[in-house]
Amino acid sequence: RVNQEIVGDFQIMAEEKKATGKIKENELNFKTDIHAVLMGDSVLDTFYWLSDKRRDVRFELDRLLKEDNKNAKCTNLAVDESTIYNVLYGIQPNRGYVRSRAWNKLEPYPVDNAGFVRPLYLVRNLKDPTHVILSIGGNDARAAFASSFNLEGIYKRMMDQGIIDVDAETCVSISFDPTS
Repeated sequence: RVNQEIVGDFQIMAEEKKATGKIKENELNFKTDIHAVLMGDSVLDTFYWLSDKRRDVRFELDRLLKEDNKNAKCTNLAVDESTIYNVLYGIQPNRGYVRSRAWNKLEPYPVDNAGFVRPLYLVRNLKDPTHVILSIGGNDARAAFASSFNLEGIYKRMMDQGIIDVDAETCVSISFDPTS
């Protein structure tokens, strides 16, 4: 269900941009060569928690995008357990997730020579990303639950540090509201 909601949100975002005139009819829309990039935590790196590990958010979004355009694609730079720090500076994926990806014949995490996925570096070096979908903050909230947690401040820090300093549309998903 989460996968369907994310994919649906992606479609709505494209339609809203078109309706509000933020893009022109002949510019980027849902039927052009979209390259969506997933960054963040387990909201987007869902494979481990699914009964059919192959039908994760990346697979479903890629499938949906290709229905309208065979050149569209979705790249996963999200890693379960990621925090804001990990999106900025990298994370060494949990060995259990790495083994499970291999066992299920899924694409491995894009790790560097030190074994880290560095999403910010990777997205900046992709040739053609058009959309970045970011889900972050849940693991930070979990770790900092007892302390002051300022989502607005965290989002501003991410902007200041260049987390979304790429030439692509960015959709930020915050799945934890510490005020509720």
